[in-house]
Amino acid sequence: MKHSAPTWACRAAALIVGLNVHGNCYAQSAESSAYMGAPVELVEAPNGAIANKKLLDRAGDFNFIEPTIVKLAEGVWQFGGYGLAPMSIIETDEGLIAFDTGDTVHDGELMLEAIRTVTQKPVKVIIYGHSHTVMGAGVIAEGNEDVMIIGHPELNDVVAGNLAAGGAPSFYPEVSPYLTARVLTQFNAYMPKEGPDAYVLPTNLAAIASAFLPVNTPVEDGQEMTVLGIKMQFFTKYGSDDKVHTTVWMPERKILFTTLLWSAPPQLYTLRGDVFRDPRGWIAGLKFNRDLNAEILISAGGRSVVGQEKVRQTLEQYLDGASFVLDQSLRGILAGLGPDELRYFVTFPDYLDEAPPNLQAYGEISSYPPAIYYQTVGWYDNDAANLKPLTLRDEARRLVPLMGGRDKVLEAASAAMDKKEYAWAAKLANQLYLIDDQDKEARQIKAEALRQMAYVSTGANDRAHLMSQALALEGKATIARLVPPPQAAIAADPVKYVDFMRVRIDPVKSDQTNSFVRFDFADGSSAGLHIRRAIAEFVPNPDDYSKQPDITLKMSGETWVKVYLSQAMPGQLISDGDIVVDGDADEAARLLNLFDRYSPAKAVLVRPAFLEHGL
Repeated sequence: MKHSAPTWACRAAALIVGLNVHGNCYAQSAESSAYMGAPVELVEAPNGAIANKKLLDRAGDFNFIEPTIVKLAEGVWQFGGYGLAPMSIIETDEGLIAFDTGDTVHDGELMLEAIRTVTQKPVKVIIYGHSHTVMGAGVIAEGNEDVMIIGHPELNDVVAGNLAAGGAPSFYPEVSPYLTARVLTQFNAYMPKEGPDAYVLPTNLAAIASAFLPVNTPVEDGQEMTVLGIKMQFFTKYGSDDKVHTTVWMPERKILFTTLLWSAPPQLYTLRGDVFRDPRGWIAGLKFNRDLNAEILISAGGRSVVGQEKVRQTLEQYLDGASFVLDQSLRGILAGLGPDELRYFVTFPDYLDEAPPNLQAYGEISSYPPAIYYQTVGWYDNDAANLKPLTLRDEARRLVPLMGGRDKVLEAASAAMDKKEYAWAAKLANQLYLIDDQDKEARQIKAEALRQMAYVSTGANDRAHLMSQALALEGKATIARLVPPPQAAIAADPVKYVDFMRVRIDPVKSDQTNSFVRFDFADGSSAGLHIRRAIAEFVPNPDDYSKQPDITLKMSGETWVKVYLSQAMPGQLISDGDIVVDGDADEAARLLNLFDRYSPAKAVLVRPAFLEHGL
């Protein structure tokens, strides 16, 4: 995004003298957004997608947009474009060392086929950079059980947890079904592969299956080891989107393998939702990488870099981008800006925007400052007028009459579309949608506004959310709000899901209830829920609890799956003998019915095939 000198000068002056910076400086910045009418050239991608020319012109600068094999040095290759992330190999006299193995079995198959075009040696060692690119390992190993698997000492636990949960990581795992549903949107589950509304960069996760091989050679931070004759040093201190990263340094060849350099700016927030990604750790890791003075940098997230000066320059461009987002977000907070104002305040200057690794092709940095704000300050923006806000629907019901009524709002939204002020058009149409989500004209103009925003976006995540919701508004897609965990995960650990059940208590239905329900499962595990009016306290050790159970329910893990996923009514399960009740059977059914039920209108009850093996 281009910045005029007056805009930057205006901002700086306002900050220096401590002025309220809610004035014209921010109007200028907002108006310069592609979503508010700034000039954008649209072109057609090879698959027919209408897209921002900037994205197509630069997508290949640091990303692989088609299968590509790059020879970085003698015996060193990178294989990009075969999956979401590239993999690399080093050839030794004893065999091959593979760095990462793809996100899926399919990735592994494609990569192994590509490897065989350059060498026939077997893979003897696999090094995991982080927990995402581990699913093709069994394929790359070709069934060899003696392959050395090197990785972070906690990686096995993280992968096992992800596979068991079968859902997106969450600060509160109870809401993983909600975040998992958003994963479907982010990775293009609702978008066509071809045509104007298609995704541009292939960030889809179709046909996931796992051939994960556990780490059998864990390494600690700073540990040195000779691997197939190559001296290596491993560093596990720094992470990015997860905390089980392994950086590998080969001092004799000056080769560095890193998971911290991606093909887009460090994604400090992901639209699907996740635990907070602290920029400080990512930045510190990038500085550490830079100061090793590598001559070859092998990236686990984008194109690799050859040449000591080029490596240093690239890492500095990347870490400066991350530092800019963090530092300017904090600077804006000191100036009194709220999270939405920070979106426009924190925009790359030209030199950072034009750096090859900083193309905003995955996420767009406008969504990162609000996440930093919420982590730093919380939700309250220090404007007391926002301390007790109305619900969005109540606000819309009051604003629309002031704006002249429904027809006037539609007219204004259409006028905004004519001026290419798509974000404003979407906001106006949304006022009517909030009042009546079946208003066809409001749905259509909102859909078209979101579609045009998707076209001008550069971020794959942004396009996915914008376009998917546009298609849903037009009835061309049905977006899941929840994706429940897999049945096998629930049956394998029923106690965990008794705990998770507590967040589904309906306080209206349970108003006068005071009952302790004990669950005894066929695997010998037990747990309890003490329903005390509006809350359901999880009791992990019912034998030690101060209150004796009023009801005891005995069942298999498979039966608990039916209860948890609302696949059968509790009363019917009790009548059929699947649930054995010690106590009043009718009361037992009533107590189980105090909890919210999954329903087809609110959730995907049959998990998409590509989620069955975890994320």
